[in-house]
Parts: sequence; structure tokens; C-alpha cells
Amino acid sequence: MDQSLLICLLIASTVLLIIAGSFYNLQKYIPIQNDKVIHFFAYFILSSLLTPYISSINIFILLFIMGGSIEVIQPLAGRKCCVYDQLANTSGIISSILLIHLWGFFFGNH
Repeated sequence: MDQSLLICLLIASTVLLIIAGSFYNLQKYIPIQNDKVIHFFAYFILSSLLTPYISSINIFILLFIMGGSIEVIQPLAGRKCCVYDQLANTSGIISSILLIHLWGFFFGNH
């Protein structure tokens, strides 16, 4: 299988997992009890996967809007809209972008 196809599948499955987890309580299948940690790492991983393909500012805008939209729509599915979830999402995005930029600064862009 082509590597770019594999990356696309990984990105798509990550997005689908985030969406599914946002509308269906998947927390009972994950040993982490604090859902803010899950939000942080989900958006951290997704933004890290997107970094080679999209500029940092566009990643931030895209994922910020995606997370915010999900939070706003959640009450339609019987879930709660939580500003702290969006804060955790945003923290994961920013942390990923900063870490990747710092890595490139200290170790070169590979």
C-alpha cells in the first residue's frame, strides 16, 4: 500500500474517531477518566498528522473550527457543549504546532 494512502487513511480514521467520540461516549472504552486529556491528545495527534501537508495557521483554524462546531452541535445529540473541551482541543493543537516548530528549530526540518 502506498505510504501517502496510508497517511490519508490514518488522518481520516483519526477525524472519524474524534467525531464518533464526540457524539457517542467512548470514554468507557478508554482507561483515561479525565476527558479533557482525551480531547488534548486527540487534537494533538491530528494536528501532528496534518503538519507535513497544511500550514500551521491553517491547521489551527481548521481544527479550532472543527472542535468548536462539534461542541456547538453536541446538544442536538444529547451531549453537553463544554467550553473546557474546546480549550483542551485548542491546547492540543497549539502544543503540537509548537513542539513541531521547536523540534525543527533545534534539530532541523526532517
